[in-house]
Amino acid sequence: MSISDIRIVAFGHPLKNDNAYAVLSHSESLGAKVHFSTCKDNESFANFDHGAINWRELTNGIHWLINSAETMLIGDSPKSALGAGMTFGELEGSRMVMIVDVPDVSSDISESWGFVINRIRQIHVLFLTPNALHAISKLEGVTIENVLKEIRNKGLVPHVCSYIDSQNRVLVEHSLGSIDLVTEKTLEPLEWLARYICNLPFSESGNSGVKKACLS
Repeated sequence: MSISDIRIVAFGHPLKNDNAYAVLSHSESLGAKVHFSTCKDNESFANFDHGAINWRELTNGIHWLINSAETMLIGDSPKSALGAGMTFGELEGSRMVMIVDVPDVSSDISESWGFVINRIRQIHVLFLTPNALHAISKLEGVTIENVLKEIRNKGLVPHVCSYIDSQNRVLVEHSLGSIDLVTEKTLEPLEWLARYICNLPFSESGNSGVKKACLS
């Protein structure tokens, strides 16, 4: 298997200005086969006909479904679409990637984080941006150094991770161990995430395999 065999779907805003689309775009540049799902051109994203999305077809046979938690803040339709996509994706065997960032209205992070917590058992890779890492540590009352491990232990998420670009630092808590290392070059956090999910499916099992995906 190679990156060209990886199939990824992302759901997000039609303007393609969100984190889910950014990771999808980086994944495509690496060679993955990608598809972006959103509302129709003549619809408002906040209240579009989310039931028209054929999630069963979209998620059948894919490796990853990428969502950004902040999308649910835009309206009831995006929120419902997020939930439906995760449910059908789980049934079809695809794995969920959830990106958590600090929303434009920073106080709204408690609402978007609540959405994540309610569906945390459906998430396979939970990625916190550097800003979210600080914000969630405050919400959870846990130090930044321990917040990823606390989330993984409580939610049993297979991979909880972040990439601190100011330090070229990768942080991953996973079911087989912990990783804290430095990449050779500086990457954008979402670029690192794209590399990680594109390489994870064909890395060998165990801590060494996760470490290899972190540095790919």
